[in-house]
Amino acid sequence: MLFGAIDVGTNSIHLIVVELDAAFDTSRVVYKAREMVRLGSDDALESGRLSRKAMERGVEAIARFNEAAYARGARRVRAVATSAVRETDNGTEFRDMVQARTGLRLEILDGNEEARLIHLGVANGYPLYDRVACIIDIGGGSTELVVADGDRPYLVDSVKLGSLRLYDAFLRGAPDPLRAARRLDAHVTAVLAPLAERVRHYRLDLALGTSGTIMGLAALDAAQQGLTVKRVHGYTLVRARLEALQRQMLLMTEAERRRMPGMNPRRADIIVAGNAVLISALSLLARDEIVVCERALRDGVVVDLAHQDRVLAQRLGDERAKRIEAVEALARRYEHLGGHQRHVARLALVLFERLAPLHELAPADRDLLWAAAMLHGIGRFVSDSGHHKHAAYLIRNTPLEGWRDDERELVAQIARYYRKAMPKPSHVEYAAFAPADRRRIDVLASLLRIADGLDIRHLGVVTDVAAVPEGGLVVVTAQADGDASGELDAAMEKADLFERTFGMRIALNAAAASAGPADGVRA
Repeated sequence: MLFGAIDVGTNSIHLIVVELDAAFDTSRVVYKAREMVRLGSDDALESGRLSRKAMERGVEAIARFNEAAYARGARRVRAVATSAVRETDNGTEFRDMVQARTGLRLEILDGNEEARLIHLGVANGYPLYDRVACIIDIGGGSTELVVADGDRPYLVDSVKLGSLRLYDAFLRGAPDPLRAARRLDAHVTAVLAPLAERVRHYRLDLALGTSGTIMGLAALDAAQQGLTVKRVHGYTLVRARLEALQRQMLLMTEAERRRMPGMNPRRADIIVAGNAVLISALSLLARDEIVVCERALRDGVVVDLAHQDRVLAQRLGDERAKRIEAVEALARRYEHLGGHQRHVARLALVLFERLAPLHELAPADRDLLWAAAMLHGIGRFVSDSGHHKHAAYLIRNTPLEGWRDDERELVAQIARYYRKAMPKPSHVEYAAFAPADRRRIDVLASLLRIADGLDIRHLGVVTDVAAVPEGGLVVVTAQADGDASGELDAAMEKADLFERTFGMRIALNAAAASAGPADGVRA
């Protein structure tokens, strides 16, 4: 099942199409696109009116994205708009134009709902778990701050500090850019200070940054250090380097900034204003660094759509929905439900499907594999040391609605063997199973071990996987969005149970997520 989400921002319009496994709520991105439409240009936020040309650009972009989503098989498309549309007098007129042209109902989000969806997107793509983060999303018209852990937000707020808004108000055409920048800094600090005071009441474990501004700054910073990065998810921005970068850019013309290595030329004018917001936020929060997260509002919109479908299924008495909710409730109880679990579950299920002719297990065994993948880390709640054994104990001794006792015991065993020692006849619980069930444990645990290795850094670098038996060898190709050498090494280390179970060697290699020849073979 495919869902599409269109995020209509002040500066850019984004599309994401995601394939969801209806049975297990796992997902993969199948298509992404972005157009820098600048809906809030021509002083729209100051004057309170979107220009006719900007509205026409926006409607045409949304129409193209809507068609692209359905062309790729999306069953539903949800479109949401943020500050440029909600703050202008003719925002509803723009909404009506979109509906007349595309049939889409454009939802105009208030600031708090925008922040909630940002948290939902981030929490499903970054391993927060029980850590408390301040999520900072700098858009074209507003900045959202969310204090949250992986399960829920504690504080959500939105302030009218966006990169395009501030550029238009302070920097566009300024005869003295340095003086204008000082006025900009004073304004940003004055607006952010009350919100930052509220945020400081929470004990933060980290700061996370989302949106094009922050990802653009990460690309610039990496280029300045001579680093080549294909994606900036997980990249750490240091406040001192951001301040040095700001001083450098303020002495440049916009034309000079466009030529900077790593610079998106379409962002060269507004990047200074966005950086001013980020520097001020980090300073007021006394944070020296911020980690970049690629998940944002559009991802949250898709997750929200999926949750709505799940809730409806539960209300209608869908037994599978009840089973899924029982597993996720257990993961939440032990503070281990997040993007890593879902990503590992998806990779494990893909391996299960690709290797079906080899393992010859029943389709129902996918349920066991999925549940073990979602719960394999819950033992950390007890202790990091031996957490796979603690996970098995917690699963074995916790009732799960809709799951039989024998199924729960199988899930416990699969989670038990996702790391460290392989199953042995001397292991009492394992030995108690019939030979056919021991083989099920061996097969499913071997797939889970490899899938976990393929997300060893919890960054989702491996986006898909192919597996093809060739004689006495199984060739596994990981489609990777960036350097996946660490993931390949980890998966190879954890392929021991697979090789023992099937009596076949395994070879792992990586290929770019888009296309291209495989490289870096591990065997």
